[in-house]
Amino acid sequence: MTLLSKRLQAVYQMVDKDTRVADIGSDHAYLPVELIENDVCHFAIAGEVAKGPMSRSKEDVEKFGLSNNIDVRLGDGLAVIKADDQIDTVVIAGMGGILIQNILTRATEEQLSHVKTLVLQPNIGEPLVRHWLVENGFEIVDEDIVNEEHHVYEIIKAGRVDKTKPLTEAQFLMGPVLMTKKSPTFVAKWQHKLNGYHKALENMKHAKEIDQAKIDLMNQYIKYIKEIL
Repeated sequence: MTLLSKRLQAVYQMVDKDTRVADIGSDHAYLPVELIENDVCHFAIAGEVAKGPMSRSKEDVEKFGLSNNIDVRLGDGLAVIKADDQIDTVVIAGMGGILIQNILTRATEEQLSHVKTLVLQPNIGEPLVRHWLVENGFEIVDEDIVNEEHHVYEIIKAGRVDKTKPLTEAQFLMGPVLMTKKSPTFVAKWQHKLNGYHKALENMKHAKEIDQAKIDLMNQYIKYIKEIL
């Protein structure tokens, strides 16, 4: 996998074989190119919201001779998907959790009609993404966490289900699958967060105006993290 960063390699690993994929905010179409080149899927859409990135993605797709397999389209979020594309897997990687949540919320029934799997990689705001999934008929089936260039990324894979299982606040915060895997990267992330929360708590206690609600929330987070670690 020469084109993909460590973060995108982790996303790549989450895509099931023989699927039809839409990569939203594709960035050079590197992920679709790797998926097609390695026979993971045979058709992909690379969606871009601006003309500049779309042109770059088109150039790369043509360079690899994959124009018949990868359709580069201009559009906002899932607007690049049509029902007859029969897209069953949507990837949204490298955006904030609020933006990912907004993109999914704005998606129409037609755009999501065939979608069975979502592979999401928020840069921040992971709990927001998990809340959206549970509230919209998706169950988290796998998660991964990678450290790349001093930033920790979480990848969330979810499948459509008839009835979702509720998550605890700790699971929304830390990830239900990540909590069970407890990888060294996961432990390091939350140890660092724990230290940060302790410092923030000390600062809050010495502030001129005490924000009790914030202090209570911070104490709750500290309790969750300590229990899991």
